[in-house]
Amino acid sequence: MPTDLPNRRVLIVDDNLSIHHDFKKILQHDLKSEALAQARSALFGDTRSVQPRETFDVDCVDHGQVALDRVVVACKERRPYAVAFVDMRMPPGWDGLETIEHLWKVDPELQVVICTAYSDQPWDEIRERVGRNDKLVILQKPFNSIEALQLATALCWKWDLARQVARQLDVLNHQVDERTVELQRANQQLTEINGALVRTVANLEAAQTEILRQNSELERLASRDPLTGCLNRRAFYALFEKAFAESRQHGTDLCCLMVDIDHFKGVNDQFGHAVGDQAIQAVASCLSGGLRLTDTVGRYGGEEFCLMFPRTTLADATDLAERLRIRVGAEAGSRMRMAAGLALTVSIGVSTIRFGARTPLELIDQADKALYAAKEGGRNCVMVLDVLVPGMNPSEQLELQVKRVTPRAGRPKAR
Repeated sequence: MPTDLPNRRVLIVDDNLSIHHDFKKILQHDLKSEALAQARSALFGDTRSVQPRETFDVDCVDHGQVALDRVVVACKERRPYAVAFVDMRMPPGWDGLETIEHLWKVDPELQVVICTAYSDQPWDEIRERVGRNDKLVILQKPFNSIEALQLATALCWKWDLARQVARQLDVLNHQVDERTVELQRANQQLTEINGALVRTVANLEAAQTEILRQNSELERLASRDPLTGCLNRRAFYALFEKAFAESRQHGTDLCCLMVDIDHFKGVNDQFGHAVGDQAIQAVASCLSGGLRLTDTVGRYGGEEFCLMFPRTTLADATDLAERLRIRVGAEAGSRMRMAAGLALTVSIGVSTIRFGARTPLELIDQADKALYAAKEGGRNCVMVLDVLVPGMNPSEQLELQVKRVTPRAGRPKAR
């Protein structure tokens, strides 16, 4: 088969001859129907062009062993099949999985569709047999003709694209080999010609500049959480330590917030981890979008976030926390692509350096204590640490209390 032509060779492996007929009816070109459509268009003056259907070269066999023989011959003739539709059960002889294993030993690039009417063999068992493979999909019987046609079309195109990429890689590898030889000759000449040393030094300087740029980019990526784009825990804590030291040195305010997504385990259990990841991304986006330029947010772990507000009083930090809670409840659900409209809320705990925290971790623990109270208090609320004795220096008080900021449902906030 010429390498630049599309491959539309399809192999049907099924012991039911009526299935062979169905696949041929779906995949093979009907010249009479197309000619009739063209004649009807010319006769009745229909100016719309009749688009011809893509035609597949379909071969049908009824046993896995016969399918293996066909694939071996096709590969030897350099006319490989692009797609094989394989029935799961074909008594007697090989079943579908055993057939696929034999076919892939001969042609590992073959795209395979498992056709089965049974649900007694879970996907985990299939994957354990054949491994993680992007060349395998499942078509449930009885199948829809459009679905079968779409699978055949898409997988043939995938086969063609994979072959094109392989050819391009071969060309690139050849070019790389040629360039390597050229560079070796150039390096030999550079040892003999002193004048070329100037260019070599310039190239080294350019390479060093690029390495420094890449190192800077890698350092930036290393400080970011890959899922949310927020600072990761290590990078956030490093900035928090610096802000904590400056606050202690200059006597300025520093507030810390701990934020937790409510009922996050239920989201994972009900919708799966992909939706759970989107929920974390949606909440992170709402938090980042609601901050000031001086504020910082980091993903502290799992569904928890830690925020710091430098030079911010406890009252202002509490107002900001309540606004963030409202924003998440109003916007986060609408940012979900895979579970649109999912209700997402957060619980928030707030503390300040004014309560006598001696280390950054102690201040985070205070905010975490308030967060725990928010979750115990019904979630979707803001809790803030407060003094037990009003008017007394907070740092001199041995114990602190937790105060709810968010109004309870049905109780309007006092003005």
